[in-house]
Amino acid sequence: MTRREALGLYPLRDLRRVADDGTWSATGPDPVFALGPAAAVAALSGTRIRLRCRPEAVQPVLAVEAAGEAEPRRYRLTPREDGTDDLIRLPPGTRALRLEATETGPRFRLDGLRVEPAGRMAAAVLSARTIIERLPPQERRPLRLLRRASGLVRSVPPQEIWRRLTRAAQTRRPPASYAAWIEAVETKALPPAETLRAQVAALPERPLISLLMAAEGAEPAHLAEAVASLTAQIYPDWELCLVADPSAALQALPSGDGRVRLLSPPAGGNALDAALAQARGAYLATMEPDARLAPHALLALVRRLTREPGLDGLYSDEDRIGPDGGRCEPYFKPDWSPETLEGSFYLGGLAVYRTALVRAVGGFSAEGEDGRALDYDLALRVTERSDRIGHVAQVLCHRRGRDPEPEAAARALAGRARRTGGLDVVRVLGPGHFALRRPLATRPLVSIVIPTAGRDSIIGGRSVDLLAACLGSIRATSRYEAIEIVAVDNGDLRPQTREAVERFGARTITWDRPVFNVAAKMNLGARAATGAVLVFLNDDISVITPDWIEAMLAQLAIPGVGAVGPKLLFEDGSLQHAGVTFGEGLPDHVRRGFPGDDAGYHGSSLANRNYLAVTGACVMVRRADFEAVEGFDEGYAINYNDIDLCLRLGERGLRTVYCAEACLHHYESRNRVPTVDPAEQARFRRRWGTRLARDPYYPDSFGIRPPAFALDAERFPHAARRMIEAWR
Repeated sequence: MTRREALGLYPLRDLRRVADDGTWSATGPDPVFALGPAAAVAALSGTRIRLRCRPEAVQPVLAVEAAGEAEPRRYRLTPREDGTDDLIRLPPGTRALRLEATETGPRFRLDGLRVEPAGRMAAAVLSARTIIERLPPQERRPLRLLRRASGLVRSVPPQEIWRRLTRAAQTRRPPASYAAWIEAVETKALPPAETLRAQVAALPERPLISLLMAAEGAEPAHLAEAVASLTAQIYPDWELCLVADPSAALQALPSGDGRVRLLSPPAGGNALDAALAQARGAYLATMEPDARLAPHALLALVRRLTREPGLDGLYSDEDRIGPDGGRCEPYFKPDWSPETLEGSFYLGGLAVYRTALVRAVGGFSAEGEDGRALDYDLALRVTERSDRIGHVAQVLCHRRGRDPEPEAAARALAGRARRTGGLDVVRVLGPGHFALRRPLATRPLVSIVIPTAGRDSIIGGRSVDLLAACLGSIRATSRYEAIEIVAVDNGDLRPQTREAVERFGARTITWDRPVFNVAAKMNLGARAATGAVLVFLNDDISVITPDWIEAMLAQLAIPGVGAVGPKLLFEDGSLQHAGVTFGEGLPDHVRRGFPGDDAGYHGSSLANRNYLAVTGACVMVRRADFEAVEGFDEGYAINYNDIDLCLRLGERGLRTVYCAEACLHHYESRNRVPTVDPAEQARFRRRWGTRLARDPYYPDSFGIRPPAFALDAERFPHAARRMIEAWR
């Protein structure tokens, strides 16, 4: 057996050969091929391979099984005109390779399989080709490539160049399973029970935690399971205030445990208020009668509360209990996000609050409301009094329950709006997701600053003057009247473009320096503008929602908000921008390329949401805040100036909001691969690297290439290390 022995493709399950030309049909739900023989697979263990095949009407996924790994590594093979061609590094201990035939038609073809080792030079050539193919046509010109390569070589060490090259070209994996996350992160990071009990003994304080439960009509078996999860808690100082009819099921609950207090349903009012009246703990949480808590849940919360005694609220991640009783549908949550809370009840199933604060805001004030909506209403009122809210990034609650009833949740949001500036409208966007709009107390002059090169581009199959089209779209579609437009040109606008500037009531100012610096151009435009609110806008933008300015102004008017960015769509309607997140210290657009009506991860694309940054292709800021941070940093001539602006506003305690209600087209090429000056990237890392080691709005277990809120097994060790640190 030699290293280069050809691998063959063998049907493993749910497959039937239709013809000798590579045509197959799936006979079951999980069609899979095996690659073999086994000795040839083992000989490739730990090497980099190049895998090619010719698929038709099928999406092949390579599954790699390795010793010591509970879940196979999966790679979605990259389709090309002449078949797939992928570079994949096999882990040491590789013992089996499989091709999963996903997204198949009634019949499909899969042939032309070739698997061979790829040496360093072959890998470099294939990586470079892959990266170049992803570049827009103008960036593929030899001189452009040479200039960029020479800049990279001058400023970046060879090992880092190689790392970037291979990562940029690597075949992407499908999302990992939640079961794999439980095994690789939660199980690995959780200390043994003896250690947890020792941590209880070492606590400087042991506050009583009151769990409030309204259990009328609950399924007896589920209720027993919920109470059993409390009696199994490692942290012993809790009480359950259980409001329910004294039925046979309740009589069957554990007896002799004084921590379980059975309360009769009130004649008037609601059950949770009755439980609150009897609560003796310094902190409280509501608990659904069909939920379970992890055995270490209360200990994790109390450890955080004792480390940060100033917190008034604390919430955890959660998941669902499936029909079979197993865990599924995890919700890995962002850190405290006020605007996200107005878009959905993301605090969810296990949230504790200081009992005195809950009583101070009136408890569960609504009568006869849906239980989850009562929880949502309480969270909204508590967080109006205090923003000292923490997040324990562990799955501590397992729920069967549903989202808040939409109408009841909308009423809770309407109450929030009336208490905090007035109500314009509340809209239900989807299950559990809402759009809350407050009226504009003032209608300030909004200055739209557009840096432009006065160029044409192909849109809808025809050549379009970008600046003229952008100005026309703003004037024709926008409803907001108090607008001024300042275009910053290079002094070479064509006569027809100048005529359009005049026709649409804009004015121009000229950037007359010989060097290109978009940050400096935007600063120049801001100085020339007179509005109290600034919008920086690319010239390849057109307006979709007529009230885009009003929607963004309503968010900017919220105290503590410093920058607002809209939803941007590519020409084909897919997502270009729905917020910016950070992986390994560098920014990227969340769910870029997903369908334009994509709801996202728990409404991340659908509803307003907090992020660390939004794109400068369209960003709104108050002039006072912009000037307080001295505008765009002109040291970022091309890249990162928009991200840096949002981060510097964040240093001043101002939040950034993705405004899903404002939607525009951005005619950037969907296939464009961002090309970044290495010197700017190095400068950005020096300035922000420490702070961006963790993105508070994008959990550790999600993939970053691309960032799509999808579990990524490569990130699991990083997530496990963070959880281990949290338990120390």
